[in-house]
Amino acid sequence: MSRFLLFLSLILILVVSAGAQRPAATPGVRPVSPAKVNVPEVIHVDATHGEDRNPGTEERPKRSISAAITLLPDPLLRSVTIKLAPGTYTDTGGVEMPPARLHLMRRMRPGVRVDIVGRRDDKGGATVLAWEGQDLMIDVREGEWRLEDVQIGSGSTSQRRGVMVTGPGLAGLKNVTFRTRSVTDAGIYADRGGKVLLYGAIRLNEHLHEQTGEESFCGIIATDHGLVQFAQRDGSSLDMGNGSLSASYYGCIRLGCETARITNWSEQSNNLAINNGGRIDLHNSKLVLRARQKRNTPIGLEHDGHILGEGAQVTIEGNNSMAIALQKASTFTCNDIELRGQFEYCIWASSGSMFVGRFLTDLGQIEATTGATVNIEAIKGKFAGPAVATRCGTISLPDRNVLSK
Repeated sequence: MSRFLLFLSLILILVVSAGAQRPAATPGVRPVSPAKVNVPEVIHVDATHGEDRNPGTEERPKRSISAAITLLPDPLLRSVTIKLAPGTYTDTGGVEMPPARLHLMRRMRPGVRVDIVGRRDDKGGATVLAWEGQDLMIDVREGEWRLEDVQIGSGSTSQRRGVMVTGPGLAGLKNVTFRTRSVTDAGIYADRGGKVLLYGAIRLNEHLHEQTGEESFCGIIATDHGLVQFAQRDGSSLDMGNGSLSASYYGCIRLGCETARITNWSEQSNNLAINNGGRIDLHNSKLVLRARQKRNTPIGLEHDGHILGEGAQVTIEGNNSMAIALQKASTFTCNDIELRGQFEYCIWASSGSMFVGRFLTDLGQIEATTGATVNIEAIKGKFAGPAVATRCGTISLPDRNVLSK
């Protein structure tokens, strides 16, 4: 065999061997580099003792949350936990995102999520996310993220909105406290198909039930098909010192926690505010509402708003013009309602709206007008009345019906 033929034979053998060792490529699937597979399962962050040039181990933690997030590939193939040491995080770190807004965006395989978990120190000090400078603090746009055992906001008026989730983003909040301050904004905001799942104790300025100052509002908003939902009942609660639940444009808020307490101090704001096709499901929760401003309505629905309260117990406290107001084709159904206070109208319904429920306490004035229907299934206390039906309105009491003349 000539030297030339021998040389070609050796080249052919090397090519065939290399091909046999290379895995077959799957059409339409790009190979993943080893660097993206070898992501640490746990990344440690310490705002006081860490450095962003560190690898993120327990011994050598990162300083900032944004630096930890840069270790996550896109797409993310398996779940990762980012552990935050106790302390105050005055900025995100500004690595590939603004220093005053935390961006949470990664493509993820189904079942994969990122947990950002805080903890308290030996003296009870919390993990506080306290950056300022932009109205929105945490922006969730893609992937599944869970925030656990953290405080969002430090009570500054420059911290208007806490967590905003926009579709297809998914955020879980477990044992989270909010200290944001605004006139009408939200600690939790789900928009355009964004989804928020709640676990454990969720607190929004819960220290303000008895007194408050200006710009201390911190509510929950679901709009444009956004969803805020308690995914856990046992041991879960909602405690809101100055805020409201607001659902609109087919947004939905589902309670389902054991207890919920909502106080509202703001002008022209209801505790439960539903409009334009929005919906709130109370899901067997024990709920206490108090509107501090007399002209506010603890439960107010309009423009095709809906509340489903079957299995729930709702207590309305205060001194208001109306306890429950429904207008423009809205509906409210509830098993048990307690009224504690003075209300000029206990129920006022208009424009084709419908109320169905029973009362565990005394019941005062009711009015149904313009085709509205009020159906009182039971009254365990006294009915002081009056019951007024006008313009094709209808009121059904346990012992009689009241029809408009």
